[in-house]
Amino acid sequence: MSEAPVSVRVAVLGAGTMAPGIAAAFAAAGHEVVLWSRSAERARAALERAAEMAAFLTEHGLAAASGAGGDRIALADELEGVAAAQLVVEAVAEQLAVKRELLARVEAVVAPDAVLATNTSGLKVSDIAEQLERPERAVAMHFWNPAHLMPLVEVAGGRATAPEIVDRAMAIARDIGKRPVRLSSEVLGFLGTRMQQAVVREAIALLEGGVASAEDIDLAVRSSFGVRFPVIGPLESADISGLDVIEAIHRYLLPDLDRSSEPQAALTERVAAGALGTKAGRGFHDWTVRDPAEVVRARDDELVRRLRLTAGAEEVTG
Repeated sequence: MSEAPVSVRVAVLGAGTMAPGIAAAFAAAGHEVVLWSRSAERARAALERAAEMAAFLTEHGLAAASGAGGDRIALADELEGVAAAQLVVEAVAEQLAVKRELLARVEAVVAPDAVLATNTSGLKVSDIAEQLERPERAVAMHFWNPAHLMPLVEVAGGRATAPEIVDRAMAIARDIGKRPVRLSSEVLGFLGTRMQQAVVREAIALLEGGVASAEDIDLAVRSSFGVRFPVIGPLESADISGLDVIEAIHRYLLPDLDRSSEPQAALTERVAAGALGTKAGRGFHDWTVRDPAEVVRARDDELVRRLRLTAGAEEVTG
């Protein structure tokens, strides 16, 4: 990670899945962070999680700034407490009306040159910024979960976003050790979510069609292209395979792939039955016989291992 200037003040809005990790990522890079939520109780819980995540980064040598733990993260009791922020990252519920209303309130509080970023996982910045007086400073900075460990930040401007704001968001993401990608135009779901959900849709279709079990479908991904993806992307892989080969595969396979334009029955039926995944003990897998916490720990350990390898490679090539 490259060291970020500690003078940059960041406000993270929200207390759900993403906000603590985003706050921890900025704190670990040396930024002073203010965390705000409508619920004081949830804000305190989010602060505790953020402090634990920042300490985790420090413990594993992934923090860029010395002493960068929870001490760099403070709570704002009122929204006015984020007034000094130079960057605001909104990470509240993925509901357009909620995001619009909150950013409009924030705009009235912060300085005119503060960047207003949304961590939306797929909504368009133009729609979110529609009610802002100065939509030119609104930008998407989509962190991936867990935000303190995942390297990617997808950056996208809206129709009115000033190019220098997109440049600034890219630079900020790089400053905290992330790997930002810039979208040249707005698209629902950005890059990663679109490609991930294309895989999920096909996986559900294979399960629904009785082709294989959920366990074997997941194992097939983890043991094939999932192993390659950390070092080679889909278009690089296509080039290496030969585009004539890819074209031949597409001619017979694309017509047979799932093309559902609505959530499939294998998904909607589980949701209706309350089988929502780990939080309900069952989903596509039976989580009463597996410990979700162990799966998450294994995921985080692997992410740490890969981040260390990447950092080591950058030091060698640098």
